[in-house]
Amino acid sequence: MVHEEFYMSFKILCEYYSATPSEALSEIYWQAFKDWSFEDFKRACSMVMQTRVYSSLPKIPEITEGLYGKVEDAAAIAWQSLMNTLRDHGYWESVVFEDGAIGRAVEAMGGWVVVSGWTIEEWRMRRKEFDALYLANLRRGNNEPVKLTGVFEVNNGGQFEEFIPKSVTVKSQNRAVEPKLKLLSN
Repeated sequence: MVHEEFYMSFKILCEYYSATPSEALSEIYWQAFKDWSFEDFKRACSMVMQTRVYSSLPKIPEITEGLYGKVEDAAAIAWQSLMNTLRDHGYWESVVFEDGAIGRAVEAMGGWVVVSGWTIEEWRMRRKEFDALYLANLRRGNNEPVKLTGVFEVNNGGQFEEFIPKSVTVKSQNRAVEPKLKLLSN
């Protein structure tokens, strides 16, 4: 986004909230959002103006949430991605989670083969643990893709590598892991 586009939308946001920010405060907001696209920034400002009830100028994390949602939303989306992957692939196949925080949470809970074998009831009891581990990894920036090895690869890896299917790549469902990390580190 270019400076002029930012200030045009920021000025509308300020006017809506009857705020007159100083040059320094405007620069802080510019630095926070300059890497965003103009469309994303406009959409975030619009969402904030439609949903926020307080009369003061929204803080940077509130505008970020306007586009990406709350950090807790990321855990719910990650949970759904994990459940879909378990249903579709199970413990036989190796999987690579593009959202590495999911993979690291699964590793901490015992690994792919172990958690794939849990019953529905066990998963219900472990949901909070998954959410906590996922968010902890997200906050730490442990976000690089993670490969979780399935039974086929564990059992055949050393002897019959030609019979090991390719790992399944699980695309990240969380659109904004990086901006969330910036939000969390502030």
